[in-house]
Amino acid sequence: MPTGYKVVRIKLNDKGNYLGIEDFIIGWLTRQRALDRPVDLVIKDNPEIYLSDDKAWVVYRVVYKGGGTN
Repeated sequence: MPTGYKVVRIKLNDKGNYLGIEDFIIGWLTRQRALDRPVDLVIKDNPEIYLSDDKAWVVYRVVYKGGGTN
C-alpha cells in the first residue's frame, strides 16, 4: 500500500514505551485515485488537531468528542 494517505496513532504506555501503531484517520486513497493527501499536523492542548492537506489545499480541524474505548 502506498504511504502518505493516512494518519496513524502511536500508542505509548504511561512510561512512554512503545506499545504499537494503529490507523487514526484513513480514506484519502481509493483504488481509483488519491482524494486528498495529509501533510502535516499540529496538536493543541484543548485537544484539537489541525491537519493540512496539500492536494485539496485545506486544513482539517479534528476534535475529540468522547465516547471512545481507547
